[in-house]
Amino acid sequence: MSERPLRVLVLIHRQWDDSPYCAFVHDQVRALRARGHDVVVIAPVGTLPLQGRLRPNAARIARATPKRAVIDGVPVYYPRFLALGDVGERMFGGGLEARAAMGIAHRLHRFKPFDLLHAHMLDRDGHAGLFIARRLRIPMALTVHGTDVMRYFGEGKMPTPRNLETARAVDGLMAVSERLLALVRPYRGDGLSAVIPNGVDTSQVDPAPVNAPRQVLFAGALRAQKCADAVLEAFVALAGDYPDARLTIAGDGAERGALERRVREAGMSERVRLTGRLPREQVLRLMAQSDVFAMPSRKEGFGIVYLEAMASGCVTIGSRGEGIDGVIRDGENGLLVPAGDARAVEAALRRAFDAPDRMRALRERARADALSFTWERNAQETETFYRRVLSRSAGRAR
Repeated sequence: MSERPLRVLVLIHRQWDDSPYCAFVHDQVRALRARGHDVVVIAPVGTLPLQGRLRPNAARIARATPKRAVIDGVPVYYPRFLALGDVGERMFGGGLEARAAMGIAHRLHRFKPFDLLHAHMLDRDGHAGLFIARRLRIPMALTVHGTDVMRYFGEGKMPTPRNLETARAVDGLMAVSERLLALVRPYRGDGLSAVIPNGVDTSQVDPAPVNAPRQVLFAGALRAQKCADAVLEAFVALAGDYPDARLTIAGDGAERGALERRVREAGMSERVRLTGRLPREQVLRLMAQSDVFAMPSRKEGFGIVYLEAMASGCVTIGSRGEGIDGVIRDGENGLLVPAGDARAVEAALRRAFDAPDRMRALRERARADALSFTWERNAQETETFYRRVLSRSAGRAR
């Protein structure tokens, strides 16, 4: 039994972006299917009253999403459910999502039984996954990724009974970083758990990047926790000492207006560029042309973007104590600063600008380390974990 291919049902809600449903989950699913496993995805699509007026981008994506698709060979089902935001999540958890997905899951299971269910994100999808796995009478694995844990299990927070039940009840729990697992592990007892980092799609990374000197890049959502403002303030502080330095901020979000105003106030319009949201391939192109990538974000469970920057040859600045801390080793394959600390980012940028020879060796080490985090490796470790879950579940059933 240990060698036979597995049939896996993956549950992850539809993301409000241009990915098939969730970019990093899709990359993992493709790698699992490449190993011979039969993986099917259910990606429930949340809708809400007046969505077109309140969240036009979400409404556009929902309208464009079919009920079923085959993407890169992966069968994906998109049932609709009523999503009522934070209020609905507090009231129903994943109940409405599970109700929407249950019929599809049950029909697929009757046609060809699943070995296990793999849900992503603890709060809503994890809770929905428990309903479905219990109905199908199969074990369930759960991967936690970041805000789904930090929002409820962070320091000084007491998880809700529903999220505690989900964390305790799943047959196996995977976390993308040691930091995330440390937040949930105390509630798991002797439950099976493991750290399995995300991968990077090396096929899209430039094999011969040309990292132009003193070109700084931030790429991410422009919201407070990503700390683009700290990167901008650090750049403004050192710009007078490095006339050739340039900063590109790629992304969109609530902080964009404030960042644009600060650029104008500082007289940096010729040296700081805000591009808005860009497709992934354009961001990777910018990485290959940049000297430094900086994102000193808070509440970052892992951050695939750091791996992409390292693989693209950037000197990569991440946050100490966040998920990427387990990958970036300060001064060895990247630089670490306290999250959101503009002065520390400034010092790190000066360190990168002033020691190009030392940074060359750091880049080479970073690139080699990042390229080892493949989705093939992730899929192999995930498969091993699946089999541990199945073995333990079979032992309990005897």
